[in-house]
Amino acid sequence: MTTVAPGTELGLSIASHSGLAPAAVGALAAAAELAGFSAVLVAEGHGDALALCHPVAAATSRTRVGTAITNAALRPPVLAAKTAAQLDQATAGRFILGLGVANTVMNTRFGIPPFAPLPMIEEYVGVVRAVLRGEPAGYQGRVFRTGMVPLDSQPVRPDLPVYLAALGPRMLELAGRVADGVILNLMTPGQAADATAIVRGSAEAAGRDPAAVEVACVVHTCLSDDETAAAAAARAVVPRYVLHPQIPRLLGELDGGPSLQAVRELTLAGDRAGAAAQVPQRVADGFVAHGDASACAARLAEYRAVGVDLPLLFPMPVGGDWGYEKTITALAGGAPAPEEAAALVHPGGAGGSVRLTVR
Repeated sequence: MTTVAPGTELGLSIASHSGLAPAAVGALAAAAELAGFSAVLVAEGHGDALALCHPVAAATSRTRVGTAITNAALRPPVLAAKTAAQLDQATAGRFILGLGVANTVMNTRFGIPPFAPLPMIEEYVGVVRAVLRGEPAGYQGRVFRTGMVPLDSQPVRPDLPVYLAALGPRMLELAGRVADGVILNLMTPGQAADATAIVRGSAEAAGRDPAAVEVACVVHTCLSDDETAAAAAARAVVPRYVLHPQIPRLLGELDGGPSLQAVRELTLAGDRAGAAAQVPQRVADGFVAHGDASACAARLAEYRAVGVDLPLLFPMPVGGDWGYEKTITALAGGAPAPEEAAALVHPGGAGGSVRLTVR
């Protein structure tokens, strides 16, 4: 088993779009905690990441629990604050509310009218904090206005941490100014270094301690001893994100890199396999860790070396298998025997294994 250095922070992100039942999400979270992971966060695809935090909370007692991320545009901020308060109670003060704004393509599909993301999410955070603190005047902004919002019970932490997903420089600056942490994604180690510098600089300019803003980075991981299969799986990650407006900048198209227009067209046509076949390998290599455990661990080390505090392993399917079990046991930061962690995701023996197919 390849392990990271003892005491080094390492998180696991579980995708709602993996199709796991809540009980299976909890089983994986328990295995990750036993294996030494310091955070288990849920990524929101077309499910409800906040709802899936409940089985994670119930299955763990030490690891941090949260979302990476949940789409703020789908929930009024008062509701998000109430849910966060209850999850912080359920975890005895271990919850992280990770927020993002998704993108125009996704939000239009959900029937959400266009909005300016920066003022929206800044005020959203303000409302969440006002509710948790029990501000008598509520929150009075341009986007959101509330009265005093009572809660059924006192929050465990009125200052529970709020993290912001950020890809572009303006959102990174905002995260450094107002958030407790930032969640990076789709970045090479070099881009993560630049993003970290923006966050730290913004925090310092706002009179905050730059080191107090945790930098987490989602690291898509295709773990397999079959290098060819792992590389193909890495290419298949790109169509999942190619319609995001930040992709041309993040994946190098604006800097003279390969065009991904054919990938976009095939993705829009519903041909994910065809789209993946059009992805240049070097584009996928930029932000996806793939290969055997040593190769993936080496990529994690690159992110840590540029200032990422919390790499978030985000397993992606290889040959139809999401690989959560293998990822937990092969890249764990703690050190129980692999079979101890694996037993938690094999509750019924070999026949009870949590094996997931691509969705």
